[in-house]
Amino acid sequence: MEVILSTRQVDVQECEILVTGLFEDERPLRGSSGWVDWRLNGRISRCLIEKRLVGSWKETTLIPSQGRILPSFILWVGLGKVKEYSYPRLRELFPYLLGTLKKLNVSKICFSLPEDAENQVEPGKLAEVLLEGIADMMDETDVSERGVWGKGLQLLFADGKERYSEILLGVQTAQSILEDRLSIQILVPSGEKGFTT
Repeated sequence: MEVILSTRQVDVQECEILVTGLFEDERPLRGSSGWVDWRLNGRISRCLIEKRLVGSWKETTLIPSQGRILPSFILWVGLGKVKEYSYPRLRELFPYLLGTLKKLNVSKICFSLPEDAENQVEPGKLAEVLLEGIADMMDETDVSERGVWGKGLQLLFADGKERYSEILLGVQTAQSILEDRLSIQILVPSGEKGFTT
């Protein structure tokens, strides 16, 4: 599995699907969710106002980007209430989320879930917990299926330059902890174009 880190924003990532989250009690949308909504001309905000999208726990909504951003699809994941956002809760969410992505048969995925300074959910630890969730899922998957999806899996983390170092540290920590369970190759930017290990 390859983990690709980028300093560029989520809307310009070359991937099949962007996974981003929203809370049911946070309006307007913030962070990358707000940025993507802005790029979609407020389409998600309108869905929230019309109650077609709520942000409740594990609510998932797949929408095409219609060329407004580079990823072809966006998977909006409901994160419930802000005050309940925590690592144990994310650890519960990730197997469900990964199962959904596996059913969609996508292998190049960009993750951008919100951080929350108040509850001390940090981007580096988020990346680490996500990778641990993937390892757990792979442990529970039949060996023949594990090789097909897991080997071709590419995860992108892109939340700008400000969070890059934190995310890199989280991915490196996961790589060290999971070395016997999950093969992780980390690719980092080597300049304007291209990546290096």
